[in-house]
Amino acid sequence: MKQTSVVIIGAGIGGITTAIYLKRANVDFVLLEAHDIGGKLHMLHKIENYPGYSSISGEELINHLQDQMNSLGIELSNQMVQSVLKNEYGFEVKTDKEIIETRCVVVATGIITKTDSIKGEKEFQGKGVSYCATCDGNFFKGAEVAVYGNNDIALEESLYLANLASKVHLIAKEDKLLGDIPLIESVQEANNIELYLGNEVVEIMGDAFGVTSVLLKDGKDIPVFGIFPYVGEKSALDFLSNLKPNSLNGYIEVDENKMSNIPGLFAVGDITNKKVRQLVTAASDGAIASSGIISYLKKL
Repeated sequence: MKQTSVVIIGAGIGGITTAIYLKRANVDFVLLEAHDIGGKLHMLHKIENYPGYSSISGEELINHLQDQMNSLGIELSNQMVQSVLKNEYGFEVKTDKEIIETRCVVVATGIITKTDSIKGEKEFQGKGVSYCATCDGNFFKGAEVAVYGNNDIALEESLYLANLASKVHLIAKEDKLLGDIPLIESVQEANNIELYLGNEVVEIMGDAFGVTSVLLKDGKDIPVFGIFPYVGEKSALDFLSNLKPNSLNGYIEVDENKMSNIPGLFAVGDITNKKVRQLVTAASDGAIASSGIISYLKKL
């Protein structure tokens, strides 16, 4: 059985930043990722709010991250984590390939956005379909956009977009808005957010240049330049079912060191319960967590 000090689960920007800091501190770790590095970077067509780059695509940033990992000798192990258990050593991480014993676990899995559920969604990803208003909202200044969903994230993103877009069409399956009461009141008071309650997006329409409209279940065809679907978004925590860390709405609650209520179990990035889910905050989480991990290991 392999043993290591830290297992990092997820190679998005939060997990990679954690790995970079631990490598520079000479802490041994294993970086696990079921797919390719980058996480949601693969969905970002253009990034204009990440320090150091006036404009960069998600794929370009992934290439830079891979180059940095290579220069530091950080290796990625492609494995799917099936479960995490507590044991005398610390934790037992079971994957589809092996079992790893570790002192600490860092959960950096991000959130899963249920994609391809709307006709045309896959075809227009990066061409008007976005899953992050704070990432891509700037591209829709003065234009009309749609938000599809009915939760705190959908409401928060609608309010953010209302400051940029000429009009926000908020579409929800339910007959009333759900979520935090102050958020609901703010959405209802916004003069450029139009509600379509008890309705559904059945198709995203477009041309060679991108999204042109969304077709609703009742037959309405709403001209928009972009749509932000927030339906089916969930955290990826099934493999932690045996540990049951404190969480809120599926997001792990962490302290100032990014450690959960379970000693040695850390979490960074979008999987944590926080208000701002951005690349820069995920990177910050990784730096903070690495410091907390080093302190934790010294006490063992």
